[in-house]
Amino acid sequence: MRRLLLALALLGLAAPACDWEHYAMMNSIPAKGDPSLNPVVRVYLGLDGLSYPAVVRARERGAFAGWNLSRFVSMFPATSDASWSRIFHTERFAGYEFGHYDPVKDKVYNKALGGLMVHLVPPLEELPFTLPAYAQTPAYYKAFDYHASAYLDALWSYDRPVYGYYKGLDNVFTALAGRSQVQDAFTAYILETDVVGHIRSEDDMVDVLVSLSERIERFKKDHPERTFIFTMFGDHGIDGIAKPADSVIDFRDELEEAGVATVDSLKDADKKEGPAAIAILHTRVTYVAIHARPRWVEEVARRASTCAAADLVFARSESPGPDFPEGLEWVSVWREGNLMARFGYDIATDSYILPSEHDWAALDLPVLFNQGAPYAVFGDEQLFSLSIDRTYPDFFFRARTAFEPVSVEFPSDIIVSYRHPFMSVGYQAPISSLNGVGTGGSHGAMDRLGSFAAVLSEERELPSTVRSDNLLEFFPALVDHMREREVETIPGAQGADLDYDALP
Repeated sequence: MRRLLLALALLGLAAPACDWEHYAMMNSIPAKGDPSLNPVVRVYLGLDGLSYPAVVRARERGAFAGWNLSRFVSMFPATSDASWSRIFHTERFAGYEFGHYDPVKDKVYNKALGGLMVHLVPPLEELPFTLPAYAQTPAYYKAFDYHASAYLDALWSYDRPVYGYYKGLDNVFTALAGRSQVQDAFTAYILETDVVGHIRSEDDMVDVLVSLSERIERFKKDHPERTFIFTMFGDHGIDGIAKPADSVIDFRDELEEAGVATVDSLKDADKKEGPAAIAILHTRVTYVAIHARPRWVEEVARRASTCAAADLVFARSESPGPDFPEGLEWVSVWREGNLMARFGYDIATDSYILPSEHDWAALDLPVLFNQGAPYAVFGDEQLFSLSIDRTYPDFFFRARTAFEPVSVEFPSDIIVSYRHPFMSVGYQAPISSLNGVGTGGSHGAMDRLGSFAAVLSEERELPSTVRSDNLLEFFPALVDHMREREVETIPGAQGADLDYDALP
């Protein structure tokens, strides 16, 4: 409770520095620009938790008619801050979420309720002092013209999610009406769709998407002086599975039962006689990130895979032996205490080495080998096509890059992908009524239910499926707008590009 009060006090101190509602208004007043100077305005809406199945159902009700639709494969773990950073190729986020472990300082930041508060409050750019790095505004926010209008938008949205959504849309379209007078592109971040996905049902998500489609068409009719071309995309899907109270778990308890001591630093881990690890208590998602000393990584992964909540456990790994090429990056996959699979990645050739000894069919991956060969070599596009319609879409690329510092400065050593209907408890609030919030649906796991977001666009045709890493290559006007907003970009994941024209 003390942390909660401290966070609210901090917001109070910041209040005199800037007023978001006033900021939104002053940046939305029409300046009456000349329509002939920017007759076409491209609008890019980033909807948090834009679920592909929900979009399909909304289209069945007539929404987004004539728009091009594509499945949008999120990174693994399918979570927000790291995903947005990766989609926009912006500066790395410290961890997969605000709650993260810093191996340089050997410290966990934004634990439990503290992480929730940092997650919920908006960025405070105008504070009279500099926030520490672990609490600073994520770099991807700069890619959006609009991302919130009030200090506690996110918090109030969790209290009244559908009301918060419609209030947010009012602000988005007010801002768009003003900015379109002088801009030929506009970007907005809509958080509230994720809140609806976490708290309400997929039916509710479909309803709010249908209303967004109607709102867009009404806006176009109300502003005939310009042509508005819309594109929407999401950072992850929503699994649509309600989580029973007894399935909302603290994975640290499960690790302890499996014989893994849980600690807050590796210095403390070194004091333990057996395997010990740092398990990050994220918000209410369907994965958990774990850090451990290299000598304990595979044993911790094995034991973690015996826990009831674990579907698959991914870990950094070593070469199986001298029969395999040197210099590869290896990932191991565990289930129920067994090594299900191990694969290596050759960065020089953008290819994967798959040992033939594993039962790949048990992972719903129909991999074929030459008889007697210890392994086979597969190209990235080949494995993308093989896995995209299976239980774990784009399995190899997503598993491999989860452990690389692509959009995450400090990736973990182990990632547990939960089985349904489990989810991480994330936090225990001092107000007991809040502890049942956010269990209506979730995301983060490797399986397809929460991994497919969507891209919808009036601007251009799209492949049937797009890697989230590749969004910017399809929309050069979005890239130009980011440059105008002075958004600094960094290289993406090695081997992320796909020849979409050559895919089946």
